Amino acid sequence: MPRLISTLAAGLLGGETVRTDDVASTDTTAVHRQDNGGNRYFFSVSKDGVNFYLGAPADLAPGSAAVLEPRHDSTTSWTLRFSQSTPTVLIENGGLALTDRPTSAGADVTLESPGNGGHGFASQQWNYHISGPKVMFQNVKTGLYLRVRNSGLVMSQTVTTGSTATFWNY
Repeated sequence: MPRLISTLAAGLLGGETVRTDDVASTDTTAVHRQDNGGNRYFFSVSKDGVNFYLGAPADLAPGSAAVLEPRHDSTTSWTLRFSQSTPTVLIENGGLALTDRPTSAGADVTLESPGNGGHGFASQQWNYHISGPKVMFQNVKTGLYLRVRNSGLVMSQTVTTGSTATFWNY
């Protein structure tokens, strides 16, 4: 498991040190440096040269759905918290974690306060797989992948889960 965490850290962080004690909070540096070197991740998908960023609504509150946004800013800035015991991460924005409770594909992915003493419930933990400059996330509880809707990419569209993965640029 430490190798997977190291691989993710090396791939996403470009050599930054990552603590891997039990779901340690980490400051991370995105490959995208347009934010003047800030410590954030930005995940996007592209179509016809247009980037669609994984984001949270500007009026973020527990229960809000994750959405696709047109630019990287505070609403598309994600902090990852790594777990040593399994190759999982909590994906957080504004102190809320991406959560997938429904076990059937197509439901909105929402943002909720991390449960389990801040370690996250299984519905908030995501396994990851890196392929070059892309990463995909699979929910621990449901086994579903974090993805865009089958109808295609549209700004402000809610993010969903499904049985096939979306590979996110990072």
